[in-house]
Amino acid sequence: MRSDPEYIAILLAATSGSRLFPLTSEYPNGIPKHLIPSSPLNSSGDAGGLATPLQRLLIKTFEAGFELVVVAIHKEDSKTIPYLADGLCSSKVESMDGVVTDLEFNYVTPKHKKQEKTLRHMQVRVVRLPEDCHGSADALRFLSGVKNHHRESMDDSNNEEQQQRFIPLTSHAVVMAADLILEGDLLTENPSDANSNHNNSHAAVLPTLIQQHRLWNASSISSAVTMLLTDVGSEDKEGIPLKESSKAKMGRFSRDEEDMEYIGLSSEVASPLMGSLHASSQNHLSGGSRRVVLKRSKIEVEENDGTGNSTKLMVSKSRLHSGATTKKSRASNSSLLGGLSMATAPTASIDASPSLSIRTDLHDVHLYVISNWVFDLLHARPNMASFEKEVLPLLISRQFKGVEGTFGPTSWKLEENRERLKKVLKLLDGESTDTWNVSCSKHISSLLGTYASAKANGGLGGFFMDDQDDGDRPNPDELDATTPKNIGGSASGTSGLLCTPPFPSTVHPYAVSAHVLSREISTLILRACTIPTLLYGCGEITSRTLKLEPTASMQMVPNGTQLSLKSNSILLPNCTVGSNVTLGDRAKLNNVLVMDGAVIGENAVLQNSIVGMGARVGENCNLKDCMVGSGAVVASGTKTTEKGEAFHV
Repeated sequence: MRSDPEYIAILLAATSGSRLFPLTSEYPNGIPKHLIPSSPLNSSGDAGGLATPLQRLLIKTFEAGFELVVVAIHKEDSKTIPYLADGLCSSKVESMDGVVTDLEFNYVTPKHKKQEKTLRHMQVRVVRLPEDCHGSADALRFLSGVKNHHRESMDDSNNEEQQQRFIPLTSHAVVMAADLILEGDLLTENPSDANSNHNNSHAAVLPTLIQQHRLWNASSISSAVTMLLTDVGSEDKEGIPLKESSKAKMGRFSRDEEDMEYIGLSSEVASPLMGSLHASSQNHLSGGSRRVVLKRSKIEVEENDGTGNSTKLMVSKSRLHSGATTKKSRASNSSLLGGLSMATAPTASIDASPSLSIRTDLHDVHLYVISNWVFDLLHARPNMASFEKEVLPLLISRQFKGVEGTFGPTSWKLEENRERLKKVLKLLDGESTDTWNVSCSKHISSLLGTYASAKANGGLGGFFMDDQDDGDRPNPDELDATTPKNIGGSASGTSGLLCTPPFPSTVHPYAVSAHVLSREISTLILRACTIPTLLYGCGEITSRTLKLEPTASMQMVPNGTQLSLKSNSILLPNCTVGSNVTLGDRAKLNNVLVMDGAVIGENAVLQNSIVGMGARVGENCNLKDCMVGSGAVVASGTKTTEKGEAFHV
C-alpha cells in the first residue's frame, strides 16, 4: 500500500498584500504579488519572458523532489490558474464547486531539455480559500480539514457534517509565502546542477531545511517547526554594524522597522546521524539548526515606557535549564530502507545549561517546515489567524511545557480536542490508531537521514510500507498514558458525564528550531512584498546571473536574450526595455521595474519605483520611491513628495 508523501509544499498565495499597494490590492484587476515579475530567469521557456516568484518556486520544489505542491489563492483570484495552465502545467481537473483545481507540472530541467518529457511528475493543487480566511493560520486550518456544510453523505443517514481535506493526512508540510525569492543556487557556477549533489551543495535550501527537521524528529525531542532565518547583517570598513538606512543607501538589503526582531538561539542542536551517513548532515549551509527560545518584535521590545530606563529583554530562566527534560525515551533506531543502513544517536545533543545568543541581524523569511501534529493544534485553537504572529510565538513559549501544555487545558474541555490531543500523543510515542495509520510515515520521519535516500525511494514521498512493520502494532482500543484514570466519574463519585476528564499529566516536549543561512546565501533569499525588496531582488538576481559563466547564464534565459555585464542589464528577445513598452525622449530610469505595456513620457525621471502593466506616466514627471498601479495614469508634470506614494486608476 502506497503511503502519503512524507513532505508536501504549501505556497500561500492568498493575500494580495497592502505592502505592494496598489499593484496587488484590487481583485480581479489587481496583480497578485506572486505573479509580479521578479527576474529574467525562465528555464522552462513557456511561461513568458519574465519569471515570477510563483514560477520559480514551483521549479525549486520540483527540483527538490516534491510530489505535491498546494497553492492557496484568494477566492476572487482570476489570474493564477490561467497563468499556471499557460505552459507551466497541464491536465487541468477542476472540482464541481470550483474550490480545487488539480494540475500537473510540466517543467523540464535544463540538463533534460533534449528529452521529450520529464522523468517524473509533480502535482500542483490550487485551492481557493473562503472569505473567512484572514491569515496564514486560517489558511492552513482550512487546507488540513474543514467542516463542509454543503455536501451530503450518501452513507450517513444522519447527514452529519463531512470533514474535507485538501492535503494528505499524514504528510509534514513545508510552508512558504508565494512571493518568496529563493535563488541561493545562483551562487553556484552552474545553477542547473545546484541540486544534483546535496551532500556538497551549500545552496540546496529546501532539502537541507527538511534534513534538519528530520534530525530533530529522529532525536529524543521531536520538532514542531523548523524555520529558515537569513543573516542580513552588514558592517562598514571598520567592522561597525550598519543601520538599515545606511544599508539602503549603499544598495544592500534593508528591512522595514516592523520586520526587525530580537531572536534568541540556544546552543541545543539535534543529535547527528551516526555511521556512514553522519557526513551527509554536515554542509556549508548553516552548520545545523538550533533551538529558538525567543522571538520578539524589536519595536515591541524597545517601546519607550516613559520611565527613561534602558531597554530590557526578559528571558525566563526555565528556558535555559529545561533542555535536559526529554520526552519518553525512544529506543535506538536502526533500519534498512532503500539499501541504506541508518542509525540515530540514542539521545539528542541537549545541554542541561545551554548558552543563549540574542541577535537582531537575523530575518524570518516565513519559510517553515511544520510537523503534521501542528495541524491538529490549529484546529484546537481556532481563534489564531496568523501562523507567524500567533501560532509560532505560542510554540516557542510552550515548547518546554510540551505538546500537552501547548494544546492547553482550555481546549481539553471539548471532546473533539481531547481526541485530537490523545491521537497526537500516540503518534509521538510511535503508536498508530485505527483512524490514522501512520506507521510508514513515522518510520520514515524517524529513520530517514538524508535527502539522497529520499530521492532514491521516489522523491519526498511515495514510500511503500514494509511488511515487517505490520506485525507488532498496539491495540488502538487500549488505554494510553493520557486516558484519565477517573473517566467514569470524579473522586467524589459524581458522574463523569457532568465533568471534564483530568488534563494529562504526561509531558511530551518538543523543539522549535531555526536554520540560519550564511550571509552570502542570504542576499538571494527574501520576500518580494515591498518596493525596496522587489527592486533589490530584481537587481541582485540580474547581477548574479551576469557574473556566472556565459554557458551557465545562457541556460537560464530565453534564446535570443542579450546579456551585458558592463551595463548590468538583461534584455529579453524582441524588446529593448520590455514587451510593448514605450519610452519618451530623454526619459531617465534608475532602479525601476517597468511592466508590459507601460508608456513613459518625454523628460520623465523615475527612481526606485515600479510601473505597473499598461500604466501611463506623463511628460516631465519626477517620481521617486513610488508605485504606479496597473492601468494607472500619472498626469504630466507630477512630482512625488512622499516616499512610497501610490498612483492608481
